[in-house]
Amino acid sequence: MAEIMDVSRWQGSIDWDAVKRSGKTDGVMLRVLGRKGGKPYLDPCFAHNYAECARLGLPVGGYYYTCAVTQRQTEEELAALKTALRGKTFQLPLAIDVEDPRLRSLAPAKLSALVARAADRIETWNLYAMVYTYTNFADTALAAQPLAPYDLWLADYRGKRPARRHGMWQYTNSGKIPGVSGPVDLSHAYKDYAAIIQRKGLGKVKGE
Repeated sequence: MAEIMDVSRWQGSIDWDAVKRSGKTDGVMLRVLGRKGGKPYLDPCFAHNYAECARLGLPVGGYYYTCAVTQRQTEEELAALKTALRGKTFQLPLAIDVEDPRLRSLAPAKLSALVARAADRIETWNLYAMVYTYTNFADTALAAQPLAPYDLWLADYRGKRPARRHGMWQYTNSGKIPGVSGPVDLSHAYKDYAAIIQRKGLGKVKGE
């Protein structure tokens, strides 16, 4: 079981050498895109954090925060995502962060179908797609069947591993990792994603 941390601009400046030295994380999920004023925007720390992880040989994946409730908005997010990922290599999955309250305006089956289409597109780029959400959102706002082909990265901070099938469990948002000044999200990964991605020849983003 691997220990994975995820970071975004909210962690500020990270001493990546100290993170690596600590041996307390086996990989990092970096936020690629956030959402501001209804538009996707590049996390201002993504490029630097990616470069540092690559320099130190820390396995890296990514995630982007979706607010898309139409196919057009999904396409807009995917276009911004692909631009940000171009020329990069990932040893861990690329996750769609599905938790924004605005997404509840769609029926669960419709929202899940939209997310599944985005995940399918990400896989056509030669990446390993997964879906991030939290237990209550999964229970009330998503239909399980359309998302069944994709691993779930599930946030649940109640101290007990969730019963719902998942590939990663984000068990805390108040973890402590040397080199990161404040609290950080930590997850247990129950699959060896780096080995799976390497074996399948995934991770290097394909252009179009």
